[in-house]
Amino acid sequence: MNITEDIQCINIKLADSFGRIKASLSEADDIAGLFENLFTGIEKEFDVPYVWLTLIDTKITASVITAVKSSDVLIDRLKVIKAEIFQEILPSGIKPVLVNKDLQTYYKLLPSTRKYFVKSLALVPFKLKEEIVGSWNNGDAYRDRYTPEMGTDLLQNLAQSLSVRLTELLPW
Repeated sequence: MNITEDIQCINIKLADSFGRIKASLSEADDIAGLFENLFTGIEKEFDVPYVWLTLIDTKITASVITAVKSSDVLIDRLKVIKAEIFQEILPSGIKPVLVNKDLQTYYKLLPSTRKYFVKSLALVPFKLKEEIVGSWNNGDAYRDRYTPEMGTDLLQNLAQSLSVRLTELLPW
């Protein structure tokens, strides 16, 4: 195999893994199950050691926060922060952010009850209706796991699917 074929094989495997996670999101019956499926999928498909959720404390997220706190799996993997802090940390809108340097700013997104030894992060914002309400975050102790020059299209696509399913599950 040549380099181009190797890259194509890797890309196909990645897309398949994201597809399996996306399918598991549609199987969730409630909000807690949605995030549990997301976390389980990310951990299983990509062997990510640290996955957690950051939610912005607003009226629109109140029922999401309650649902997440009701899950034994998610309760200690949640950080609730003010909108201003979230905007300060992730001003790029809905585009995922990959970082492996100067991580101190991003520590505000980490759960208070659980500390992670991270050297690289993938921070993936998602919406509820048209409003950014938080991010799911992947962390790794390996510095080169996530680097700013990596593509984020598949992460962004999964975040969009998460947003759609979250909106469907909320009792409006």
